[in-house]
Amino acid sequence: MIRSPPPDLKPLPMPRALRRLLLALACALAPWAHAAGAAPLTIVAAESTYGAIASAIGGSHVRVVSLIRNPDVDPHSFEATPQAARSVAQARLVLMNGLGYDSWMTRLLAANPVAGRKVLVAAELLPARRLADGNPHVFYDPEVGLRMADEVADWLRHADPAHAADYTAADQAMRARLAGVLRRAADLARSYPRLRVTGTEPVWGYMIRQLGWHNLHQGLQIHVMNGTEPSPREMAGFDADLRARRVSLLIHNRQVDSALTRRMLRLAHACGVPSLGVDEFTPEGTGYPDWLLQSLDAAAAALARPPAPSAACHA
Repeated sequence: MIRSPPPDLKPLPMPRALRRLLLALACALAPWAHAAGAAPLTIVAAESTYGAIASAIGGSHVRVVSLIRNPDVDPHSFEATPQAARSVAQARLVLMNGLGYDSWMTRLLAANPVAGRKVLVAAELLPARRLADGNPHVFYDPEVGLRMADEVADWLRHADPAHAADYTAADQAMRARLAGVLRRAADLARSYPRLRVTGTEPVWGYMIRQLGWHNLHQGLQIHVMNGTEPSPREMAGFDADLRARRVSLLIHNRQVDSALTRRMLRLAHACGVPSLGVDEFTPEGTGYPDWLLQSLDAAAAALARPPAPSAACHA
């Protein structure tokens, strides 16, 4: 028989300090609780390139915020906004490039600490042997896409086990698409073996290495990337190779426009050296593997139709 408590028996009041502690714990844990039917998990990517990978793996189960997605923005000098800080503070998973490319994100993370937040740094996913002289443009290495996709899928399976099968399938699809990128790169390398190329910046450096091509004048490219003046000797060597057509392709960063890069492009065109323009960010609506394929297809098209040399080459 269940006995009813005496009518004058009342529960003891909860101490005020304990109530405050329980309320604080509830507020702290609320953003991390995720169950079927809950709001999508929030992932913040420093750049849209990594945001595209996260979107492909998470699908409708995630909300991806890419802080830099405008191709006209220079990531080296990006100034984080209060809105960006709020996004980082709400994120359970943060994706960034590393190698000083997005050091502003490191500062944002330090200013908005959150217990349990996972940070994936693309450059740290590669073995040291694949890092080319500290070149920060690791997103043009297909291996980065493979490893980032695997890491995102693994994190999502643990954070949201109800949709683990979806994340695994998306990861496998990404691997299949990136295998297609590697096949296209191998075809291009066979068509143009051991090509000698150069660039206004080292932005496509990791793909050049994937192709097995020789990247000349890398010191000059680093000067341009860092906004410092190349030496007269470096410029003379660069000019001589273009005029003698000892290089077959000039790769330029379409996000950087300066008097020096315009001069380099004019000289290449005058001397019959084709040029390839590449970007640092995946455009909105374009998948990461498609973005890599577009750059490979553009390289093939440029090499197939070099400009005719003109008298201006030696002017």
